[in-house]
Amino acid sequence: MRTSKRERILDAVFDIIQRDGVTAVTFDAVAAETRLTRGGLLYHFPSREELILATHKHLAERWEKEMANVAGKDAESATPDERLAAYVQTCAKAANRAELLLMLESAGEPGFGSIWQEVIDRWAPPVPEPDDAAALSRFIARIAADGLWIHEALSARPLPEKLKERICRRIVATTDHDHPSIEKDRPT
Repeated sequence: MRTSKRERILDAVFDIIQRDGVTAVTFDAVAAETRLTRGGLLYHFPSREELILATHKHLAERWEKEMANVAGKDAESATPDERLAAYVQTCAKAANRAELLLMLESAGEPGFGSIWQEVIDRWAPPVPEPDDAAALSRFIARIAADGLWIHEALSARPLPEKLKERICRRIVATTDHDHPSIEKDRPT
């Protein structure tokens, strides 16, 4: 299947951010990366802001497609435990500097942040009620998966695949509410 020019541009923006950071994204840098003219870029993205916004959407959609692929279904069809397992596994294998930088940038920009938050809301366990032990276990697993994702995005020494697989299994296993190592919260 042939990649569209728009997709080629967005992939080039990803490469630039991965290599040089978000501030390095200019029309000249993207033109050089794609071998397209500046005018060709402006046809698809009339401003840098629209280019960055489209990049957020492109990467968030790619991230969500990966979770759906791992789960074998979309978020609406998956159970909370299936969504969590897909989230954990995707965090372990899809971590990259570009997404981390874009997510950090989106923290101060509601328009960008909402793109990522919508995907997170569909797949990641929400903040639990204090007395819901099962939801608390899933949320703790989510935090562990987020930590794994950040480690992999920042580390100069990514973890070996077999170790990541074991870590993912352990994270997901923390949600086994009958597991003897998980202390159930009880009011005192």
